[in-house]
Amino acid sequence: MSMRNITKQEELTHISSYVSKLIKSKFGKGPETCFTSISDQYIVIHIKKFMTKIEHELVKKEDFATAGKIRTHITEELLDPIQETLGEICDKPITNLYQDWNFQKNSGVLLAVMNSEQKIDVGNSLEFMLLRKEISKQSEFYQYQPNEQSLTKMGEKIYIIRTAGYILPIERILIEKGMHILKEREITIRKRYYANRHRFNKIINNEIQDIFMIWDYEKDENYKIFYCK
Repeated sequence: MSMRNITKQEELTHISSYVSKLIKSKFGKGPETCFTSISDQYIVIHIKKFMTKIEHELVKKEDFATAGKIRTHITEELLDPIQETLGEICDKPITNLYQDWNFQKNSGVLLAVMNSEQKIDVGNSLEFMLLRKEISKQSEFYQYQPNEQSLTKMGEKIYIIRTAGYILPIERILIEKGMHILKEREITIRKRYYANRHRFNKIINNEIQDIFMIWDYEKDENYKIFYCK
């Protein structure tokens, strides 16, 4: 099949099928559902109902940290071929490919960041202004404010919030010496966002079902992905 002649829906289906099969070949088991969405800046692959026996046992013991380390380590080996294939299918360079997993909800996400000269779609300007204000309020709790914020709305169900320039000087030292302290902060931030979902639900007039968070400390960037009902 020529990648240049397929329809948008065929493109999305092809990506979802490819990722599902690749995961199955690596883990011996694939996800029940794999759904792909594309904007000018991002490819988002939502993976649901996928857990190995070892991960399941760890989750039963509420050892989410170990389950996450195992999943992330194994999936890391798949990122390069996925990134290359996504670039070929979309005919755009993929600058970065990230992963995040939520074992409590048995879901995960792959986020591909594409080079694009097009203006970022911020959706409804009032909605973006209120979201930005709420994110700033959440950031105040951790005594940091990002220098940059941008929002991409994909359809009615997906929000991607990118922030940059949030790492404090002392945190750069921690990164050089080991990131375990920052990882602990990540867990706290995730819990706080879940606890305050109702505040975001009110702004977007929808119910957030899943929240994913990705930190790229080398680039000083953070991505928050809201999946709505």
